[in-house]
Amino acid sequence: MPLYNILCVAAHYPEIAPIRELLKTTTQIINNGGGLIKNVDYWGTQTLPNKMIRHQQIYDKGDYIHMSFLASPPLLKNVNNLLKLDPRVIRWQTTKEKM
Repeated sequence: MPLYNILCVAAHYPEIAPIRELLKTTTQIINNGGGLIKNVDYWGTQTLPNKMIRHQQIYDKGDYIHMSFLASPPLLKNVNNLLKLDPRVIRWQTTKEKM
C-alpha cells in the first residue's frame, strides 16, 4: 500500500468538537478499509491567505490538519469523497509519498 499525505483546511469553530468528529470519521474510514494511519498533526487555527468559499459559506480562518497514512487507491478515493462532501472541510490536498 502506498503512503499518502493529506493536508486539510477545516472550517474554524469556537469549540474543537467538530474537528474531533472530522478526524474520528476520517480515521474510521481508513482503519475500516484496511489502511494504517502513521501520523496526525493538528497545526492549529490560521488566517487563510485569501477568503475561501465552500458550501456557500465564506471563510477567512481555518484549522490545519496533516495526516499520513497507508491506503489502497480505492480506499483513498473513499477518503477524498468524504472530504469533498463534508461541510466542515474548506480545502484539502492529497499527495502520494515517493518510496
